[in-house]
Amino acid sequence: MRDTDCIKIAKALADPTRFAILEAIRAGGSMNCSQVCESFPLSQPTISHHIKTLEAAGLITVRKEGHFHVLTACEQRVAQFVRRLTPGDADSAAGPTQRSPAKATPKPTAKSAAGSTARPTKPASTRTARATRTARGGGPTAERAD
Repeated sequence: MRDTDCIKIAKALADPTRFAILEAIRAGGSMNCSQVCESFPLSQPTISHHIKTLEAAGLITVRKEGHFHVLTACEQRVAQFVRRLTPGDADSAAGPTQRSPAKATPKPTAKSAAGSTARPTKPASTRTARATRTARGGGPTAERAD
């Protein structure tokens, strides 16, 4: 399994609803879209979006049977993903693709930026006045109530 495939699956499963949908499909063997919609308190378009994301990641297959779309979990793909993440497994033994480390430049802190040409910050009094106007319902261009 390539890194991009692994990342795509991880992103798909990062959403708790998609994870729960996949679990429900795996538990039932297969489900149609109506059954998924009945199982979750979400609108049909939202469920459809989640199903498309799971399908794009290769975690489920969708086949049409008459008027219904039947969803089936791709157990082989799920197993490949789990093996990839399992330490000491043959697929993960090679580790991630070797890349040259990026040279990170430290962000300047207030102390290190003092002598640099960094843009000065606004005085606290300006920030406080703006926050007060915003809290009263006026924006940055609203007239002051004083």
